Amino acid sequence: MGFVEHNNRKEANKFAEYITGQPLRKYLADKVKHFCGENISIFDGAAGSGQLEQFIDMEALYAIEIQRKSCEALKSNFPNAIVNNQSFFTYQTDIQADAAVMNPPYSLRLKDLPGEDQEAIKKLFPWKKSGVVDDVFLLKSLNYTKRYGFYIMFPGVAYRKAEKKMRELIGNNLVELNVIQNGFEDTPVNVLFLVIDKEKENPKISKEIYDCRNQKVEYRETDELNSDFDWVMPTKPVEKEKIDIDQVTAELDQMVIDRLENHLANQLVLIEYFNADIDLLNFITKCHKVLDDYLLMYNFAVKI
Repeated sequence: MGFVEHNNRKEANKFAEYITGQPLRKYLADKVKHFCGENISIFDGAAGSGQLEQFIDMEALYAIEIQRKSCEALKSNFPNAIVNNQSFFTYQTDIQADAAVMNPPYSLRLKDLPGEDQEAIKKLFPWKKSGVVDDVFLLKSLNYTKRYGFYIMFPGVAYRKAEKKMRELIGNNLVELNVIQNGFEDTPVNVLFLVIDKEKENPKISKEIYDCRNQKVEYRETDELNSDFDWVMPTKPVEKEKIDIDQVTAELDQMVIDRLENHLANQLVLIEYFNADIDLLNFITKCHKVLDDYLLMYNFAVKI
């Protein structure tokens, strides 16, 4: 039996959810294996049908999902998973998985959530007064992992003022800050892929740009977090075109000379064959004067 997908677009739009493409799922699974190994336990607070976990070598999955039909699909995909059909914000547990894995809904506004959710958020994060709750999804889920967290997030979390507190709280725990291109089946938006290690204390981080369409890393670099913990996303350097200034100058000179010669030749044709009343000699004299003036300025280094 194949992997069951539940993608009710009407419901998914309501909860700001999108289907993660298979190349991004495999990319995530490789990252999880690299940091955590195999036969591990996973916590996912916005699990959907379990798409993110499709290629992870798991021994246990603890999942929270607000859509009932998505929960049914998830149980079909992972019969042994522990699935809770409820809001992540009101969920409480003492579970400690080997890793948290999440692609939470993007840019849900705090004020638009049910009152019960708002109260739960304010109780856990008293500083959270307004704005979107991308940061709440991430910070709350870190409570349920022993060490590592892997997140697919909207790029705004790296620069929006509303997520400043989240970036400060994560601090030097950030391990990787990657840009993912073409990662979703139903939206072209680029996203961030974050790796967080609760035991990491140094400011060094890795960055890369990964294109899911080509399934390869387009660019990679290492960096250090600044003291304000602003997250600077990786950008592929643009190679500057090398210009041979001597060649460009020579081509411009020749172009000017060619145009002058063509003009003089055309004037002569008009005079010789059509008896045109053209004072070509006067024009040539003016040209000589311009050339003589610039020759004088050049010889005496007169500034133009």
